[in-house]
Amino acid sequence: MHMMSREMQACIDACLSCYQMCFGMAMTHCLEKGGDHVKPKHFRAMMACADICRDSAHMMLMNAPQAQAICKVCAEACEACAKECDPLPDMKDCAAECRRCAEECRKMAGQKMAA
Repeated sequence: MHMMSREMQACIDACLSCYQMCFGMAMTHCLEKGGDHVKPKHFRAMMACADICRDSAHMMLMNAPQAQAICKVCAEACEACAKECDPLPDMKDCAAECRRCAEECRKMAGQKMAA
């Protein structure tokens, strides 16, 4: 079995945690709360973040050569989602999770993937 670096595992964990936070919050909290929580720009940012986080984790788990590029895009999506969540007082945990994931993805995007 291929052993993963600690850094890659940390990024996978952050991506899966961010996916769970964004997708879970969007599908439950935001849909039920309505108003600003379901405005298209906010809701799309959350769904895009959730999807790219899930995809990034998958690419790293399969050690795909595209994982580094996907992590770079993931960091951008996470930052965009955090900025959308910031103005809503009950979305601070989501914004923090997105920023944590963005940081891990930026680290991974700067590293060479295992051959």
